[in-house]
Amino acid sequence: MGQHAAAQRITIVGPGAVGATLAAAFAASGAEVSLLGRKGPHLDAIAAQGLALHSAQTGAEVHHRFLTAHDTTGLPVPDLAVVCVKSGQLPSAARSICSWIDRGVEVLVVANGVPWWLPSTVKSTGGEPVLRSVDPAGELLRLLPAERVMSGVAHFSSAVDGPGRVTHVSGAGLIIGEPAGGISDRVTRCVTALSAGPLSPEPDADIRRSVWEKLLGNVNLNPVSALTGATVLEILDDPAVRRLCAAMFDETAAVGTALGIETSMTADERLAIARRLGAFRTSMLQDADRGRPLELDAIVGAVRELARRTGVPSPSLDAVHALLALRERVRHGGETPTR
Repeated sequence: MGQHAAAQRITIVGPGAVGATLAAAFAASGAEVSLLGRKGPHLDAIAAQGLALHSAQTGAEVHHRFLTAHDTTGLPVPDLAVVCVKSGQLPSAARSICSWIDRGVEVLVVANGVPWWLPSTVKSTGGEPVLRSVDPAGELLRLLPAERVMSGVAHFSSAVDGPGRVTHVSGAGLIIGEPAGGISDRVTRCVTALSAGPLSPEPDADIRRSVWEKLLGNVNLNPVSALTGATVLEILDDPAVRRLCAAMFDETAAVGTALGIETSMTADERLAIARRLGAFRTSMLQDADRGRPLELDAIVGAVRELARRTGVPSPSLDAVHALLALRERVRHGGETPTR
């Protein structure tokens, strides 16, 4: 990226709730922002009328006009591509920008779950760098090896209210770092380019730990909510289900330790953070309600794969994963939903 925000060209790949919020944040710092997304009413509305970003906290609404396209040929080559899609869509998103990747365009990926590059950055996974749960053929690792990508961990909530309309619901945290660790110049430039908008970006010298600590709150509450239809408060108010969530936390924390990713957080502390957010419906429950494919592989399946590689028992994760995978097959007529 260039040295000055006004000179930067930034393309958001996947301008949904998170992507649109990031687009507004980059635009507020003077970047030249464009959007690359799938055909549909949301992107069509942004192309025709602009993006309306509403703040649930302040009540303010900001309008932005962005250049939009369905493929890279309709956009200028950016300095930075920011990929904000569900984990199952990451391979197709990476393929869609492969010409930019080949030209050395920098890439920031903001996504939930265990990232595809993680095994390639640790020494305790048996020498297998490909995470098959999220990258079955190793395509992501070929297109975007760890040294080519920055990773972002979002600690904010946004929602698409309708075509061209997004509400920034709560939170403002965004952590950005290098898979290999340390704070690079490109991470610093990314943080600076976001600093004038509605978010509070921070550079992180140990992004793997930040990824894992967010996972410790998603690996249990997301699949349990999708199975039961319960809000987070309903889950945490049920003693038996809360114990299950704590067990899933402990198993995931043990996998992290085996990988060399330590956390000082306990299950009680992590679940207390979730409780403070109130009676919200997790992203996986919202996807289940809408009939969308779930991020089960990235959030639970990948942890189970790493547990097997490191010899860590994961009975609670295994049971919940099996139940939700069966529910998905039944819901989709006996077939595993496509990515």
